[in-house]
Amino acid sequence: MGRLFVLAVCIAAPAVLPAQAVPAHPADLQFAPSLFEPPAVSGMRFELRNGLPVYVVPDRSLPLVDIVLALPVGDRNEAPGEEGMVSMTAAMARRGGAGHMGPEELDDAIDALGARVDGSSSWTRTVFVLDIGSKALERGLEILASILFEPRFDEVRLAQARANLRVSLAAREDEAHAVLDREWQRLVHGPASPRSRRLTEASVAAFERDALAAFHRRFWRQEGAVIAASGDVEPERLVARLDELFGSWQALPASQTDADRKAEPSDVSGEPEAVFEAVAVSPGWWTVDRPGSQAAMALGHRGAVFDHWDDRDRWALLLLAEILDGPGAVSRLRSRLQLEEGLTYRVVTWFDLDVVAAEPASERSADHGVGEFRIFLETAPESAAAAAAAVLEELTRLRRATVPEVEIATARRSLLARLPLLFDRAETVAGRFAEDELLGRPHGYWSVYGERLRAVSAADIRRAAQRFIDPEGVVLAVVGDSEAVRAGRAAEDLRRMLGAPRLVETQ
Repeated sequence: MGRLFVLAVCIAAPAVLPAQAVPAHPADLQFAPSLFEPPAVSGMRFELRNGLPVYVVPDRSLPLVDIVLALPVGDRNEAPGEEGMVSMTAAMARRGGAGHMGPEELDDAIDALGARVDGSSSWTRTVFVLDIGSKALERGLEILASILFEPRFDEVRLAQARANLRVSLAAREDEAHAVLDREWQRLVHGPASPRSRRLTEASVAAFERDALAAFHRRFWRQEGAVIAASGDVEPERLVARLDELFGSWQALPASQTDADRKAEPSDVSGEPEAVFEAVAVSPGWWTVDRPGSQAAMALGHRGAVFDHWDDRDRWALLLLAEILDGPGAVSRLRSRLQLEEGLTYRVVTWFDLDVVAAEPASERSADHGVGEFRIFLETAPESAAAAAAAVLEELTRLRRATVPEVEIATARRSLLARLPLLFDRAETVAGRFAEDELLGRPHGYWSVYGERLRAVSAADIRRAAQRFIDPEGVVLAVVGDSEAVRAGRAAEDLRRMLGAPRLVETQ
C-alpha cells in the first residue's frame, strides 16, 4: 500500500551529477553524494492509556487527515480450512455494517463525510485506512472505532461477497499469473505450508457470519496494534480523542490468550529451526501448459529470515539484491535480459529481508525461519529457456566472482538516493515509524542505514551470494506453451542445469 507500512523501496531516478556527459553504459553513471538525514522520531510518538502506540506527523498544507490502524494479524494466522478468513473479516468489517448502522447506513455515513474507509490484509497484517477532511475527523474516528470493535458482518452483504468470490475462483484457472503463483508456492514451500494454502470453494462456504465474528474476537486484539496519523491535526488533541475511543481496548485475559494459542496450528516442535534453509521443497524445472504467445515464469527457492535488523549479511543481501535487479540505474538481470539480449518483457526480483523475533517452540508457525527468493519473468515461450538459463548463469556468477567495486558503489548510491523518498511526506514519515513499531525494527535503523551500506565489502556480498543463493536448488516454474518452451533456444542448456522439465499436476 503506497501509504503506510510499505517497506518496499520506492523507484526514483538517482541524482546525476550535472556536469557529466551522457555515459555509454548505465554502469558508468555517477551520482551526487547523499546528504540526507532521516527525521528523528522524537515528539512524534505517543501512547494511549492502554499502551497503544500512536505516531502523529502534522501537515497543515491541506485540510486533510490520514489515519491508519494496523494489527499484526495476517494470512499466517489462519488455520487449515480458514483460507481467506483474514481478508474476508477485514473486508466485511467495513462492508457489513457496524454498531447501530446497517451496511447501507454505514456507506451513507462515510459518503456524507466525503471520507474513505478501507480494510485490507496481507501475510502479516491487517490495516484500516481513514482518509477524511479535518473538519469531519471527529465523526470519522467514531466510525472507524465502530468498525473495529462492533462489526455486524451483515448476512446479505456476506452472501454477495461469497458469490463474487466463487466467480473469481472460476476465472483463476485462466489467469497465468494466479496459476504460476499457486504452483510456485507449492513447489517451493511444500503443499502443507501455510504459504501454499489457497482459497477454495470449501473455504468460501465457511465464510459464515458466526465464523467471521469468532475470528474477529480471537485475533483483533490490542497487542501489537499501532496507529499512524498525519495531516491537518493538532497532535495532543488528536491523541486525546484517540484515547477516548481506543484507550479502553484491552488485551485478552491471559487464560483466553493461552487457549487461543493452543487452538492455532503448529507443526513445529523441538529445537528452533535454522534461520536460513535454502533449496526448494521440489527443485527442478516444472511446466504448466497454457497455449498463447506469452509465458510467465518464476525462479527461486526458500530464503532468509534474520533474527535481528543489524545482521551484517542482511546489509550485504540488500546490496546484492540491488546489483542483481534493483530498481536503480544498474540491474544485471535487466541489462542482460532486456537491453542486451531482448529475452524478456519484464523482470522482477525480490529477496525476503524479514526479521523474526525468537519465539518459544510452542508458538512458532511452520514457516518460522523460512523466507523467499524469487525472480519473476515474462517472455515469449520460445525465449523462456534462454531467459532462465541466463538468470542461472548470473546467479552462479554472483557466487563465484567478486563484484567490481564500481558496481557496488553504483548500487550503494542508488539505494541511498532513494532513501529520502521513504520520508518525503507526513504520511510516509508517520507510516515508516509506525511500521518500525509493528515489525520490532529500531527507529535507529534509519540513522545507520548509510553507514551500514558503506561498510559492506565485495567479500561480504560474495559471502551473502554463497549463503543465500543456490542455483542447484531452485524451482523454475513456467506457465505457457510447453512445446514451444521445450523447443526454444537454450532448452538443452537448461536441461543440463535443472534436469528435464516435468509437468505440474495442477490442483
